[in-house]
Amino acid sequence: MLPRIIATVCLSLLLSTGAGAQGGDPNFREAERLFLKLDIETRLFFQIALTSAGYWTAVPNVNYSRRLHRAIQEYQTSRGESATGLLTEKQIRDLIDSGATVLKDWRFRSIGHPTRGRLLWVPMGLNLLAERTSAGALVKEPKNRFKLSFNSYDGVDVRTAYGLTLNEMVSSGDNILYKILRDDFFVIAGNQGRYNRYVRYHTDGSGILGFDMSWSTEEPPIYGNRLVTVISGSFWASMTGAPFPRIEPARYPWEAPPVAQTPGPSTSAATAPSAPAPKEERGVSSGTGFFVSDKGHIVSNHHVVDSCTTVMVKAGQSPPRTATVLARDKANDLALLKVEQTPPAVAELRFGLRLGEPVAVFGYPLSDVLARTGNFTLGNVTALAGLGDDARHVQISAPVQQGNSGGPLLDEAGNVVGVVTYKLNALKSAALSGDIPQNVNFAVKVTALSNFLDVNQVSYRTGAAGAALKPADLAEKAQSISVYIECR
Repeated sequence: MLPRIIATVCLSLLLSTGAGAQGGDPNFREAERLFLKLDIETRLFFQIALTSAGYWTAVPNVNYSRRLHRAIQEYQTSRGESATGLLTEKQIRDLIDSGATVLKDWRFRSIGHPTRGRLLWVPMGLNLLAERTSAGALVKEPKNRFKLSFNSYDGVDVRTAYGLTLNEMVSSGDNILYKILRDDFFVIAGNQGRYNRYVRYHTDGSGILGFDMSWSTEEPPIYGNRLVTVISGSFWASMTGAPFPRIEPARYPWEAPPVAQTPGPSTSAATAPSAPAPKEERGVSSGTGFFVSDKGHIVSNHHVVDSCTTVMVKAGQSPPRTATVLARDKANDLALLKVEQTPPAVAELRFGLRLGEPVAVFGYPLSDVLARTGNFTLGNVTALAGLGDDARHVQISAPVQQGNSGGPLLDEAGNVVGVVTYKLNALKSAALSGDIPQNVNFAVKVTALSNFLDVNQVSYRTGAAGAALKPADLAEKAQSISVYIECR
């Protein structure tokens, strides 16, 4: 979401220089000159980071304004430092880190209105639920701390809608914080105790299109006022054609899962542990999966079952069974399978994985060489992001080999906290950096897995951190939920 390359560009072009950085007077023109040297997407991401960190309450745009300059000065003042308006290297690093933490929790994705197609950013990291409505769609956080209606109304003009909305909010007891009415859009913001509401509609064809967002907390991970600023900016850009960063799309639960999606960030020094061979050379490849429901639903990696003519699954001592591939998510490297079998055990998903936490990997690596009873390894969480700070992944030190793909990543209590997906290509990394990495492996976070299951309407169990199991007991639990997958 906020690539480090953007932070690097910011560092190189927004650094304060010479006496101007040391003086107490702001230098607006110099700050403006440096800002306009940045490419457009970097200017936008910088403002999104400033918003996420809590210092910028306007929609991002490509120009440098007095208001943005004051926001930067206020950020400097909050640190007890000179309000020059020219950022130092440390100030930028701290700002980017603070904003990136919030953005990773939000994990924005873009959704289109079900009938109008216009895009809007939504925070998928809040484990959103979605339902179709007569006017469009409703997405909400499970505890109703965040709710957003994405609506289209034909035959209604902006001015009429503004009057009706304002009257409805006032009559319901809302304190109106501000309101804006223009020829082609309106905005009304209000609150009532802890309850906050923000409504924005634009002219769209013969009617209006917009969103109505409410929230009840400024605590993490919601940060409602910051969140609504970014969402409003994304919608404003969609309706006006203004520049705005492009991000990965999401789909609604009622939409048919696509067979293929846009690939995620490039991982030039990474390889999938059990990536299938090119089609013309294909024989049989294998991987791992695990049960996520009592109805025989299995999760694995997309690349494990990609291009298979037949997928065979073997659980424990049961005979092999043919599996049906129900859904694929190429971007997150996830696949959903189903077999007609009652599982011996089902995974429990746990959220909130911590840096340094002990983890275990179970799978069927190198099945033509190693035992098909499974392989169990231990390690730790070594980073909470993947290559290029990809927030969808965690980095682990537990050894991974070809065939581990799609297997469970477990905490010490036996909960599933991720899906093993790939290992760093040591030879390629050595060629690029001159250093040979040891046990640098990655797993898809359980938040991405849970969203995938929610989208495909698969109920799953959740677990909580508990007492650590002995390694032998942990291995037994991992083995009970895991399956060997053969792609033919």
